[in-house]
Amino acid sequence: MRHGEIGGRQSRRAVLAAIASSATLFTATSASASEDFDDAPLSDLARQIRTGVVRGARLVDKADKTWERFSDDRGLGAARNRPKRNVLDAGGNQVAKEVVRSPTSEVGEFDEAFAAGALQECDEAFLSCLKAQAQPSMTPGRLMQQIEDTKSLVRKSFFASSAPPSRQEQFNFECYAHYRTYNEILVQQRVNFLPFRRDFESLAGRGLLRLAEAQQPSLRPTMRPSADLAEGLRAALAVTDAVADFLQTRGLASSWERSVPSDEDVDDFASPAAPSADGVSVSSDLPYSLALYGDATLDSQLLLQELGYRLYPSFGRWLVREGASRCFPGGAGGEGAVSVQCDDYYMDTAYNSNPDLFEVRQVLLNIVIQRD
Repeated sequence: MRHGEIGGRQSRRAVLAAIASSATLFTATSASASEDFDDAPLSDLARQIRTGVVRGARLVDKADKTWERFSDDRGLGAARNRPKRNVLDAGGNQVAKEVVRSPTSEVGEFDEAFAAGALQECDEAFLSCLKAQAQPSMTPGRLMQQIEDTKSLVRKSFFASSAPPSRQEQFNFECYAHYRTYNEILVQQRVNFLPFRRDFESLAGRGLLRLAEAQQPSLRPTMRPSADLAEGLRAALAVTDAVADFLQTRGLASSWERSVPSDEDVDDFASPAAPSADGVSVSSDLPYSLALYGDATLDSQLLLQELGYRLYPSFGRWLVREGASRCFPGGAGGEGAVSVQCDDYYMDTAYNSNPDLFEVRQVLLNIVIQRD
């Protein structure tokens, strides 16, 4: 950051602090003694002082936000708004800054065979889970007809430009049509959604991983279950990197970054669970993250969720969770069992105080390996 910006920020903070002091003194004399606080009874003077402090803090906060908005609207504060390649860099957390990045910036040619196979796996998983819930029969032919009807209905509004879409854009549209149809069927048939989504994502993840292994056999050696937690963790991290590489080489992502767990977190996770004071074993979960840039299905994911649908194509999340789960033996609930949780978040890596300028640039997968 340049010296001028530092000096300007310090000057601004000094001015705001002076305003806060003035506001505190002013409001302390004029605040009503009837302010309602939930704490212990206060004297009139203490109540007035406390009210003044709160109002002064609010004034400072409002002034600071107004200045940031003014600065951003006029292109000032470039150093503060500079995009961060990894959102974990924010906040000065030195441990979280250590990341593993995609070895190349080159994006592979879009793999239409894998894309078509992925949608077929999703169709089959949807029909299987629908049948498992004893819903009215939905045949593959009927499902495809409804998907085609959805395509005809939304194609013109989905593609804003009259130019022919790229293969990635066409795949994004296909995903949107498939998953919008899935969600409409779930609503129409009043399916119990939470268990359906759990079963669907698990079944689709297994199908996608099987398809990825067939196209890239090098994925298989990374998924070796081990009773040794440290070795299993190393395998899970290797699987995460391999899945991210696979998505990039298939044209489904442009680049990726994975956070590196600290040595302390790894030791805590791999060490035997320590008993607590009441004799119950206390285990340690290990979190890390994978940031995906240029996700080919990002637009369909966002649009489906904006419409209120909660089933959307998160292929990277399902592949990572399924692959990492295979690195540990045992099942959920078993002694020494390990489970993998994976959630996705949509991030704008460039800070701006204007919410209208928010733009999703990254899908951040938060992965937690849990010892049950």
